Amino acid sequence: MLLGPKVGGCFPRKQDSPSLFRVIFSTMLMFSVVVILAMTVLLSFLFFSVSERVTEERLLSEAQAAASQLEGKGAQEKVEILGSEIAGASRYTLVADDGKVLFDSVTDASGMDNHGNRPEIVMARQSGDAISVRHSKTLDIDTLYAAVQLDDGSVIRLAQDHYSRFAFFSMTFAPLAIVMALSLAAVLLLSRGLARRIIKPIDDLDVARPLENKVYAEMEPLLDRISQQQERLLEQNRELAQVESMRRDFSSNVSHDMKTPVHAISGYAEILKSGAASPEDVQRFAGVIYDEAQMLRKLIDDVLTLSRLDEVSFDIQDQRIIDMKYVANRVCERLSILAEEKEVSLSCAPVDDPVFVCGNEQMLEEMTCNLVENAIKYNKRGGMVRVTVRSDGESCVLRVSDTGMGIPQELQEKIFQRFYRPDKSRSKETGGTGLGLAIVKHVAIRHGGNVEVESDESLGSTFTVTLPLLDDSDDDVL
Repeated sequence: MLLGPKVGGCFPRKQDSPSLFRVIFSTMLMFSVVVILAMTVLLSFLFFSVSERVTEERLLSEAQAAASQLEGKGAQEKVEILGSEIAGASRYTLVADDGKVLFDSVTDASGMDNHGNRPEIVMARQSGDAISVRHSKTLDIDTLYAAVQLDDGSVIRLAQDHYSRFAFFSMTFAPLAIVMALSLAAVLLLSRGLARRIIKPIDDLDVARPLENKVYAEMEPLLDRISQQQERLLEQNRELAQVESMRRDFSSNVSHDMKTPVHAISGYAEILKSGAASPEDVQRFAGVIYDEAQMLRKLIDDVLTLSRLDEVSFDIQDQRIIDMKYVANRVCERLSILAEEKEVSLSCAPVDDPVFVCGNEQMLEEMTCNLVENAIKYNKRGGMVRVTVRSDGESCVLRVSDTGMGIPQELQEKIFQRFYRPDKSRSKETGGTGLGLAIVKHVAIRHGGNVEVESDESLGSTFTVTLPLLDDSDDDVL
């Protein structure tokens, strides 16, 4: 299986190839860190805002409670009530309707500026009550003010210091940093565990049996393609092994079949050369040499023909429009002498309507000649060979029938193999190379057709070759 070299039990990867584990781990870690940071900042802002809102509402509620105690009282009485009865963490300031400060719980009121233009005082006179925040850059604190207007136009104001947003975050930074560090440590461990769990099915993949793996649904198409590619590679390897085996068998058979006539020619020629042959044996030895040379020539011709058929494609210049009836008739005329010698009756269907195909005329003629010649050579004395060519509307059908020895059922598929001879002794007598039917099959396939055989050991054999008829797309072939 040509799937590439393995190193350490897995396929080697390029040095710059990213690790899926690292990608998943780093992605999860970065995502978690960003989420934790964002949530920390968001919750801090939210907590600060809620805290500030609660303080504002409480301060305004205290201001309203103080206003209810002061309502309907005179100015002096209000001052006395504020100075003796009302107490708390907040700063109380009473501002008259003209802006003069009548009382302040922290500072002497007589020394204070007019407060009529203070934002909370202005807003309280407009809406009855108001809240405002002012920041002290010196102390880096915010001061919340809640003001409520009384019926006589005076305003009671409460003030309370409050940490600014920056000061609040400065105070909470240390505990937040500890919480974030613990969270990041937990996220680190969790990310590693999740990344290993995600990558485990991929690490456990058995690429030798891709369809037997339990993996994520998204990976199934990939494993299907891997399985298909492996099947194609296995099939290609089997085909290559078969081709290599055929090549070795072919070389071995060619070498063996060539040695026999070469040895015969060499042996008889050596006898003639030495002068050891009697005059009456010279002609017989020359005949043997001639026959063996013809056998060798035919073997070489058949091997060359098969080599050409093994090429990828025919040269377009070798293709012609061919009348198969004319080809069959010409072959029968040429082999009529052989039929007479073998005392076999040879008949060919009369050439009436042509049956046109497109192909290589020389090879189609050789295919027909091999079929007819075999039918004659392997026939019996007084036997008959009949050759017909017809059209069935879609194909050209060449049929060669004989009354010879027949072919056993179990051998009918093997006879088209190269160098296969059902009866080797008979093939030797007839000069067969074992390549004739292989050539017939290859020529038929190369022309888009096929060949079949029907045989009975008592009645003879019929070989049928079907070839595509010439169609309109072949009209430009010369």
